[in-house]
Amino acid sequence: MAWERRRQGAATGYFYRSVRVGEVVKKVYFGRGAEAHEAAALLEQHKNGRDEARNLLHETRFPVDEADQLAMEVSEWSVLLHNVWLILTGHHKHKGQWRKRHG
Repeated sequence: MAWERRRQGAATGYFYRSVRVGEVVKKVYFGRGAEAHEAAALLEQHKNGRDEARNLLHETRFPVDEADQLAMEVSEWSVLLHNVWLILTGHHKHKGQWRKRHG
């Protein structure tokens, strides 16, 4: 969707809309009159609607992202506390496994 200027023609340009037909993209010509301005305004409304929907989706997903972040922090703290507890009870890590020290 764009107002395109051609070398020869109106200085304001002509409105074209790109449409996919199968694997080929074709341009639909609307001209430069009232029909072109209406088509451009309608396309702009659709674009704004998609942007608003995307922003709304992002806003609703943000609390989930925040909850995931908090869960990750709790998980990291629990691993740290577990490791501290094992060290304090006389364990050590041997080849990635926790083992009780002898003696």
